[in-house]
Amino acid sequence: MQVSDRTKDVIESLTFFAFVAITALCLSFTFSIIVYSLGLPADPENFIVANLFIATCVAVPTGAIAAQHEFRMRIYQRTLEDIASTDPLTGLLNRKFFRQFAVEELARMKRTEVTSAIALFDLDYFKAVNDRYGHGGGDVVLREIAAVAYSELRGPFDRLGRWGGEEFVIMLSNVELEQAQSVCERVRASIERHMIFLDGQPVNVTASFGLALLPPGADFDKVLEQADHALYDSKAKGRNCVSVLGRPQRVAA
Repeated sequence: MQVSDRTKDVIESLTFFAFVAITALCLSFTFSIIVYSLGLPADPENFIVANLFIATCVAVPTGAIAAQHEFRMRIYQRTLEDIASTDPLTGLLNRKFFRQFAVEELARMKRTEVTSAIALFDLDYFKAVNDRYGHGGGDVVLREIAAVAYSELRGPFDRLGRWGGEEFVIMLSNVELEQAQSVCERVRASIERHMIFLDGQPVNVTASFGLALLPPGADFDKVLEQADHALYDSKAKGRNCVSVLGRPQRVAA
């Protein structure tokens, strides 16, 4: 079971609190022993007890403040990372970080000798939506389509990003070509079925897909170019379909 980032932050902050508090107590206890060994206090036992009590009163709030500060800094850092890595409109990975993920995936594939796939898709006649409903309406469409596409993918195994404008990119991990086609067809069909309401009016949009296999050791940019050519092929063949290297195909969802 995966641990959420927020849970990790809490655990690490509590660990930091324990470290600060225990360190303060140890220093205080060491100081008490040194003073006791010098024979300075008139009542050594009471001195040590009082010293440890005072140290505890200092260590606990100090550790709590330090842990709270650490927790807030982790949340702030994670927020900055999220802002840098995600598209602000859809919440998907942006182009830069999707490419970074692809490089990491290729390194993993080289070790495991599994194949993946890259799919590009964009929304058909999206300009007409913007012209009729304005950019606000277009933004609603992009957000909803992003959510629909994401819901059809395999959680942590696949990645969905916004490549730019109305164009999206998918990396399907550990799949053969037939499996990748099936996933893309499922996403395409789900987008086609999804009803979006703009200004109280139902709006249907469709998407065209271009798919290319990403074998171990492949060049990401070249495979992406193949997927792009396949996407143009889908548009030339009538849109709202999945194409693989220029051959539009439909498979059962």
